Amino acid sequence: MNNWFSKFICFLFFALLIQRGIAQQVEIISEPVLDSIVEATARENKENAFLQGYRIQIHFGSDRKSALDAKTKFLQLFPETEAYLIYQQPYFKVRVGDYRTRYEAQATYKKLISEFEKMFIVPDRINLPKL
Repeated sequence: MNNWFSKFICFLFFALLIQRGIAQQVEIISEPVLDSIVEATARENKENAFLQGYRIQIHFGSDRKSALDAKTKFLQLFPETEAYLIYQQPYFKVRVGDYRTRYEAQATYKKLISEFEKMFIVPDRINLPKL
């Protein structure tokens, strides 16, 4: 019993020594140039918050109303998935989803086959996933 107690006291003593050694203050000295580079990089990352990925294009045409109808129909079927109306003169496109791989996009594509006539998977810049 006495041997166990002395080992415990030794352990406690060394634990306190280690804790005291780890808990020392550290002073960080930074250069203003490095701070500005870090801030510029963070700002650029926020502005360009996208990845290269895939979307499903469910509509393509020159009629704005039919493009909005396609987007509305999609959002009724999949309210949790983003839908994007894109205008590239003179055409309106409706693209849906933010898929990292073509395989991910194909899963949704298969669900949409009966709902939309002419659709296809396209490479596109996608939004970063929400955390």
